[in-house]
Amino acid sequence: MVGLAVTLAGFAQSNAGTADPHAGSTTRRAVIFVMPNALMSAGPGDNSQVVVDSSHNGKEPQVAKVYQELQHDRSCQNFAENMVKDKADYFLLLQHGGGVGNRWAVSNKSGDVIASGQAFTVGKSVTDACAAIAKDWNSAAAGH
Repeated sequence: MVGLAVTLAGFAQSNAGTADPHAGSTTRRAVIFVMPNALMSAGPGDNSQVVVDSSHNGKEPQVAKVYQELQHDRSCQNFAENMVKDKADYFLLLQHGGGVGNRWAVSNKSGDVIASGQAFTVGKSVTDACAAIAKDWNSAAAGH
């Protein structure tokens, strides 16, 4: 994980100017939508019903906390957070696992799961999810 953190720090520093409108860059930032619950399909225009509740032992999902972590985590600074599902490039689902930590999964707009994992804190889960998104976003950009 230390190598991942170092790689993320390098990514954040090398791309720090991409969000600056005065930098002359037209690079579009990936948009992340935090899913409040597991849905049948996360894709745009989806009208599916909730099939799995992401809460644990009656606790509400901490969607606002996840958005807060996305905004403040250095490894996520090159992404845009949005609460409108149709605008998203990536969907982040975080489920609280009680005393065993949090499970998370990230899918692209097609619904393909690109990464999943588990971490004890919400912050670490968000950091790991951002690393997965950065890797996928950069590989997709390199493919164009």
